[in-house]
Amino acid sequence: MSSDERGSRLSDLFSELSDLIKKLYIENVPSYGNSFWFQLGFYIIVLGIFLGITGGIMLIFGPYWWNYTEAGIIVSQIHFWTAEILMTLLILHLFVNFSTSAYKKRKDSWVIGVLLFVLTMLTYVFGVGLNNNIVAQYNDKSGAGFWNSILLGWIINPENFGAVLGWHVMIIPAILLLLVSVHFVLAWRRGLTTPHIKSIKFSIVKADHRKMFVRASAVVVVAIAAGFVLGPYWAYPFVPALNAQWAAQHYPDTFAATLLQELNSTSGTATYSKFSPLGDVNPYADSNDQISYVNTSQVYVIGPYNMLLNSTGGRNYLQEYLAENSTQRINQLNSAYSFFTNGGSIQLGLKSSNPVEVAVSQLTLMAKSGLYDGALYLETYDHSSLDQTYTIRLLSDMGLIHTVEGIQYRLNEKYFGMLKFNVEPWQIGAYWMLPYDLLEAWGDTIPWWHSLYNELILGAFTLIILLLPWIPGLRDIPDHLKLYKLFWNRYTIPEMKQKHHD
Repeated sequence: MSSDERGSRLSDLFSELSDLIKKLYIENVPSYGNSFWFQLGFYIIVLGIFLGITGGIMLIFGPYWWNYTEAGIIVSQIHFWTAEILMTLLILHLFVNFSTSAYKKRKDSWVIGVLLFVLTMLTYVFGVGLNNNIVAQYNDKSGAGFWNSILLGWIINPENFGAVLGWHVMIIPAILLLLVSVHFVLAWRRGLTTPHIKSIKFSIVKADHRKMFVRASAVVVVAIAAGFVLGPYWAYPFVPALNAQWAAQHYPDTFAATLLQELNSTSGTATYSKFSPLGDVNPYADSNDQISYVNTSQVYVIGPYNMLLNSTGGRNYLQEYLAENSTQRINQLNSAYSFFTNGGSIQLGLKSSNPVEVAVSQLTLMAKSGLYDGALYLETYDHSSLDQTYTIRLLSDMGLIHTVEGIQYRLNEKYFGMLKFNVEPWQIGAYWMLPYDLLEAWGDTIPWWHSLYNELILGAFTLIILLLPWIPGLRDIPDHLKLYKLFWNRYTIPEMKQKHHD
């Protein structure tokens, strides 16, 4: 085949694709349909495609590339800012349709739109949790608390990196693609919603597709520019994801003291959610039981210690401690805890006559070498290093998720943890979660208030928005406030502009 023939075939192929795309055009729109506000849906679709492209590039090269290389950081920041802009436009799109009461004529489209917003917000949150840094670990831990409190933690565990990756790049995007397709087909077949207010005069005109594509391109350019200009600053300070080795090297006495709390089941993980209004909502479990309370003695002490003895041999100090009577165990454990919390060194602990003191000192040295992290992975249900559940819980019990090397993360443990993408208060990041975080802050001042109540309020609010087209009184609020004037006016409708001049 000659080069001319190949060129001709490519030309024919592009021509056929162009014709196919043109068949999906909405040809005729109300005269306000060519304004920026009523083309938001198209911009959102374009940004969604661009997110898929940048996300695919990040998947190819992996977390190290997007966190530590200059090119990777830029692509990561472009991906981040594209997501930020998409969420902003999605909120505006919902607000436009709310203000113009579009849901009165298109109830099904409204319901699909609200579901799209909720799912897009979820996949954004999961994306933040994939950033292999301390901010991601904090968000994963806080997000896990959210899912646990609504009894879905055994299905959705943000602390499991592999599971979060699946939710972020496959499960939710697949559902989004289906819903977006249905949403688009409904708009394509019916056209744009026309005003239900008789005083709004308009005409049907040809859709200005060129203007629409130019604006969509400009939105993408803004996202790319934000990644290049703000990326190098927004990505820092970058604190890599912590692990047991780092914790033991920098805070050996705290590490040893925390292991003692795990051993006698008094740590935050061991007592997690035992007093929930709904009872047992703790999905953290040992390898033998997926739904019971986690056996922190087994996970953090007994399991790793047995692994240590199997590889090195020697005297079993932990077994000696466990063989003591309850009174002796309590006294020895309290003595060891007092020793480590008062600055006792690991080297002195190794020479102690207290067997539990020696055992946790050995485990601390094991952690310093990096072997302890591997032992924790073996304690997870799927024995995978992608499951960071036990690692994050241990770091949290040590208090390191909150304060690391002088960097204080301004997020309360009870908060959803999604308000800021980074540590500086001026940095944007999921600003749409601000109302929820304020609710959490308010509830935190009430002794009897439980975080579950915040989720119930959030769920009730989402349900009201979802069912708004069928709720008498509430569905008329935009009309009573005349919010439609924000988007149906002389600046968006030529007929109204002419009338204004007349």
